[in-house]
Amino acid sequence: MNQNDPIQNVEKIVKEVHDTAGKYTQPILRKYPLLFASLIILGVSAFLHGLELAADQIDFFHSHPSYLIIAGALILFLTGMLYKSLDRMK
Repeated sequence: MNQNDPIQNVEKIVKEVHDTAGKYTQPILRKYPLLFASLIILGVSAFLHGLELAADQIDFFHSHPSYLIIAGALILFLTGMLYKSLDRMK
């Protein structure tokens, strides 16, 4: 493996931050699970609605929604290919 891989370095830093933060957040998450579940659902809903409103502002996608569907499918395909190639590098 390449020691200077920036993606691997970022993943290592994120994992360390996640593990450190988990020590403090897990007791709170266990104490108030319904509150945090509601906040997560609200955040995801707001994000998706914002994306929908942003896509509506683009006239090209408004008049040709099939291109938006194709773009979304292409992004999902490329994300899957990236995941597979990173998994093979382990």
